[in-house]
Amino acid sequence: MEFLTNNFANWTSGNEIIDNFIQEKQLKYSDRTAVFEWISYDKFIEIKEIGEGGFSTAIWKEGPLFYYGEECIRSSYEKVILKTLYYSENITNEFIKKIESYLLNYDGDYGISQNPVTKDYILVFYDDYLASYCKKCGERYGNYHDGKWCKSCHINHFKDNFINWTSEDEKIDNFIQKKQLNIKGRYDLIFEWIPYNELVEIKELGKGFCVAIWKEGPLYFVNIRKEWIRDSYKGVVLKYLFNPQDFTDEFFNEVTVSYKCYGISQNPNTKDYILVVHNKYYNKYCKECDKEYTKLNHKCCRSCLINYLKNNFINWTSGDKKIDDFIQEKQLKMSNENTIIFEWVPYTELIYIKEIGDSCLTTAIWKEGPSYYDTYKKEWVRASYEKVCLRYLHNSQNVTDEIINKAESFLDYSYCNISTDDKPIYGCYGISQNPDTKDYILIFNCEYFEEYCEKCGNKYENKYYKWCSLCLINYLKNDFTNWTSGNEKIDDFIQKMQLKINNTCQNEIFEWIPYNKFIDINETGKSGFARAIWKDGPLYYSNIDKKYKRKLNGKVLLKYLYNSQNVNKKFLNEIMYSIKESYGISQNPITKDFILVLQDKYYCINCYKKYNNEFEIKYKSCMLCQTNHENKKIGDLVQEMKLSIDHNSDEFDMMFEWIPYDQFSNIKEIGKGGFSTVYSAIWKDGLLFHNKRDSIGGKYWQRKPNTRVALKWLHNSQNFIDKFINKVKEYQNQKMNNIIKLYGISQNPNTKDHIMVLEYAEGGNFNNYLEKNYERFDWFIGLKVLTNIIGGLNKIHEKQMVHHDFHMGNILFMNNNFNACISDMSLYRKIDDDDESNVYGVIPYVAPEVLKGKPYTQAADIFSFGMIMYVVATGGQPFADCAHDEVLVLNICNGIRPEINEKIAPKCYIDLMKKCWDGNPNNRPNSTEIKEIIELFYNSLNQEFKNERHQHYEIEKQFKQTQRSRKVNLLSIKNNKSTTHAQAIYKSRLLNPFMKCLFSSNTIEIID
Repeated sequence: MEFLTNNFANWTSGNEIIDNFIQEKQLKYSDRTAVFEWISYDKFIEIKEIGEGGFSTAIWKEGPLFYYGEECIRSSYEKVILKTLYYSENITNEFIKKIESYLLNYDGDYGISQNPVTKDYILVFYDDYLASYCKKCGERYGNYHDGKWCKSCHINHFKDNFINWTSEDEKIDNFIQKKQLNIKGRYDLIFEWIPYNELVEIKELGKGFCVAIWKEGPLYFVNIRKEWIRDSYKGVVLKYLFNPQDFTDEFFNEVTVSYKCYGISQNPNTKDYILVVHNKYYNKYCKECDKEYTKLNHKCCRSCLINYLKNNFINWTSGDKKIDDFIQEKQLKMSNENTIIFEWVPYTELIYIKEIGDSCLTTAIWKEGPSYYDTYKKEWVRASYEKVCLRYLHNSQNVTDEIINKAESFLDYSYCNISTDDKPIYGCYGISQNPDTKDYILIFNCEYFEEYCEKCGNKYENKYYKWCSLCLINYLKNDFTNWTSGNEKIDDFIQKMQLKINNTCQNEIFEWIPYNKFIDINETGKSGFARAIWKDGPLYYSNIDKKYKRKLNGKVLLKYLYNSQNVNKKFLNEIMYSIKESYGISQNPITKDFILVLQDKYYCINCYKKYNNEFEIKYKSCMLCQTNHENKKIGDLVQEMKLSIDHNSDEFDMMFEWIPYDQFSNIKEIGKGGFSTVYSAIWKDGLLFHNKRDSIGGKYWQRKPNTRVALKWLHNSQNFIDKFINKVKEYQNQKMNNIIKLYGISQNPNTKDHIMVLEYAEGGNFNNYLEKNYERFDWFIGLKVLTNIIGGLNKIHEKQMVHHDFHMGNILFMNNNFNACISDMSLYRKIDDDDESNVYGVIPYVAPEVLKGKPYTQAADIFSFGMIMYVVATGGQPFADCAHDEVLVLNICNGIRPEINEKIAPKCYIDLMKKCWDGNPNNRPNSTEIKEIIELFYNSLNQEFKNERHQHYEIEKQFKQTQRSRKVNLLSIKNNKSTTHAQAIYKSRLLNPFMKCLFSSNTIEIID
């Protein structure tokens, strides 16, 4: 800055290197920090030393220098921190680097001074500097979560104490010292040499373990008191390390990973070394093998259980090595102590053998029963005389890989299920062999039938309902001979449909239905349809009885297929179209016309059209029948909007409707735009919406009576019905976050103006919101608002749409917090304007290429967003100090943009804003890129954000540095509203009269 460079001659430190360093800092001055300067030592008073790290506090009489606008201001008599750099008389490059290491590089670096007596140089910082540095040694504190805990001081404390202890073994000493010097934070356990005489009341627990009392107890740091203290008379566990005279890496690794290990001791008599560990160690580790328990609450050791099984291999054999290997492999893969042991079961152990159905399944009683580990008795036990299921592997006398793979395929699902009392409830128990047939047999718990069909032995498609498609298909095949339609093509079609049944028990069976099975046949008045009662009723699967039954006297809808005696491909395709909603086919014996028997729940009771979606089916609500409007185009619009809804989408949560005008009460004008008037009202019946999920997992519909809504009356819309319809269609008929929802349409019976019924925004538009919230509109809230706005714009752009009229008046707040939504989608011009070359909008928010007559694109929306960023930063409208006329249009097209004081917004924010309003639309970022950056800014200030990186901290610092200046600026904007130019217009209007100058001027560069 010129002021600073002109002042270079007015000061000197007396050392050229120091002067150059300070001047370099000043030339990099950013307008957002205090000026880094040379400070004469006599400017400090009330100097007081603190700690041993060279720190002092002082009062700086003149105080730090800040540059605001065109003037310099000092904050006099400010408390500062002085950091003395001892023995700094000789200035070297290393010394300059040392200075740099202490600087914060933001608002808190005030400058350099020098003690005139000692000649030591002194760094001068703001008062909070010591919040990050140790007063004793001057080093920066470590982990934020450790508070003001200095790693350097504590390492020095341990080093100084090395001479006060020894194990008398160099390896042990080195190991302990290394552990102590690797301390990471104040919560770390301190590993020590513990003299044996410190251990009292020693009592043996078991193999290699004792409990004891450690008199002094473990060492830990109390941050409040800033000192190390001991937890005296601490209960500990002693783990003896027998014969470790030759210390190895394995030994030291074991020490390192041990559970809360306090240190090492040594029995002076046996010379055995001892690990001193937390008293919970004994409960966590096995006494036999010293491995960690698989499950701590059971004190069960998987390693010991595996060893038991290994040692037992010699006590049994199947007589076949492949089978033995297969069983042993299964046993060694035992997952936990509650797993049933897969084993060889002698056939003589099986009694009361009974075959089941036509399958290869058999039940039996296993005398000894399956083996499992009882976690309470701490021993292996058997559940004797257990009922089991036997699955024969026929033709398995010769054991091959194929037989092993087949056996494996039956075991995948069932290897470790346990009950509430920790006793296994089902699984595969093992293998046996029939001594006569030599076939191998897999032995399962009787709960095997929960998974496999008792009749055929195949796995159920749906085990809950015990539904087996193979058995059903066999049943239907066997029934083919019991019916016929009399037409071979029809019979083939029905049989194919039946054999295509999928893996669900919810399907109705498509059948041939004799005509004499129908009673109470009633013509509907709709040509080609009749209602009837089907005496036998459809075939369905009973979840209770676990078998197929019929629903007697079922209501059906008969659809007559006239002139269908000739069965051809077209006829069968017509049937196929309705197959999912049909029970079957019948035939009128007199006319010979075939009849499609339909499930009436899928068809409208009035028009007999098939329902279009689950909503219509569930609520018997046919959209085609329910829309009733005197204007066919409006009726068609409502139908189209309803039918365009994706009822399976998670975003779908409301129903678009025609709303009679007499449904509205308490109608009050709340705003007037360029092309419409907005009223608030109460909708008496209220919004029809999806409520929370019901008990069976689906959503249900209900109304919200007395819903407050916004009514947007489009002036003169009754004469331009097609344009009104197009504007309604451009609204997305589904839930989109941060975009105002369209509930439906209506019409004023007097003026005939058409009305868009919209979601009501309690907080008003952005201008209203700022008026109410200037004092609390900090960066955190501002960035949250921008996150919502860019999120909504991104949704619009993802739908390949453009807003066209994006400005502050079209951003609404659902409440007085920061839930911002975008409004006025598609409402960017007068409804009676047919001239596509006409441009509408608010001049400061309209992109230069649009002002030059170019088409409106998504990049033009981004330009408008840049202006909204300006309002968030400054609190004021862009170009509020000038008329919004052809001069401003010329200026915008020539690259003129609103000015912003860089003290009120970080550089990262200003850079993004300027990219958004770049004169070349190709250089502007897209909405997805902006969304990511704005979210990065917001998350940097969000205390609840969990995945912070270094980048977040740097951004947070930038925003916090500008917060004070921004707040002052916001309040000044609020207090000086009258300075807004009388011809600064912030409502949408026709802009073409102001654009004529562009086409007559040769001075403007047109950017394509």
